[in-house]
Amino acid sequence: MTSTTGSTPGGMPLAYNRAPCDTLKPWITRLGVTSVNLPEGKTIECGTFGEQPILRMIFGSQWSAHTAEGLQTFSPGERGLALYFGPCTKMMRLTAHGSFKVVTVNFAPGGTLGLDLPSVEETIDRILPFDPFDRAARPHEAYIPRDDAKAWLEAAETQLLTSFSAASPKRPHDLLAEFERLCLTDPGASIAEFAHDRGIARRTLERVIRKSWGVTPHFAMRRARALDMAAALLEVALEEDEPEMRLRYFDQSHVTRELRSLLDTTPGRLQKGSRPLLRITMEIRQSRRVEILAGGTSENPRPWRDPNAEPRSVNRTEN
Repeated sequence: MTSTTGSTPGGMPLAYNRAPCDTLKPWITRLGVTSVNLPEGKTIECGTFGEQPILRMIFGSQWSAHTAEGLQTFSPGERGLALYFGPCTKMMRLTAHGSFKVVTVNFAPGGTLGLDLPSVEETIDRILPFDPFDRAARPHEAYIPRDDAKAWLEAAETQLLTSFSAASPKRPHDLLAEFERLCLTDPGASIAEFAHDRGIARRTLERVIRKSWGVTPHFAMRRARALDMAAALLEVALEEDEPEMRLRYFDQSHVTRELRSLLDTTPGRLQKGSRPLLRITMEIRQSRRVEILAGGTSENPRPWRDPNAEPRSVNRTEN
């Protein structure tokens, strides 16, 4: 298994991902491209876990997914498929039946509310087989993979600018971004204090988050703690933050119960397994977390990435 879009020092594939341009930031948190080559006949059985909707333009071999609607199979081929993943309340099991290339668009909280889609809650643990901007099953030609990862990502971003300009969705409420910041930086904080500090009732916060996240604030923070812990075990989190991530739990048995409940695994199995698809998702999320911790001003070093494995066209200071 090899990647042309980045990897860990141990050789596990990663996406080349970054923050979007300022124009897209109210609606999108990260953009990424992934290219993974597998030996003939090999498959990856793994999963994904997104807190917010994710649009994936998938090219290459067949994929299968265990969704809220049961087992679904997708055959993207060279023309690709546009797949809109709703937020997850548990790890969604995925199988990649061979080599693949993906454009990933991570939406911000509330970033899809103006796109005439089903409610966020209705898309929980589901995959909708279309691009949410034009309802097309096949991706726009701008998303077609290129050998140059940076050029590929820039082409995707340019097309997204066109799509958002045409859709003209309303800017998400600032409260949603503030709650995302809380989930990424302090998911053990008091929800009541968060509401109080913003001059709103807790019931109002519950209603707003439920509408735009599809889950309660309590579950969103519980999920955030588990995803941080998963990232640490997969070695795609800041090493110095791992002790604090562990202190969010009462003891090791508490960690185990939560990972079993949300990711259907144990800390030991997660640490020992390769988990390439889940690692890619967790690495993009941790990149967002590092960005937020740094004030959202620039890309910052991500020590879990192998600098020698970055796409050749990418400036080393970007990673």
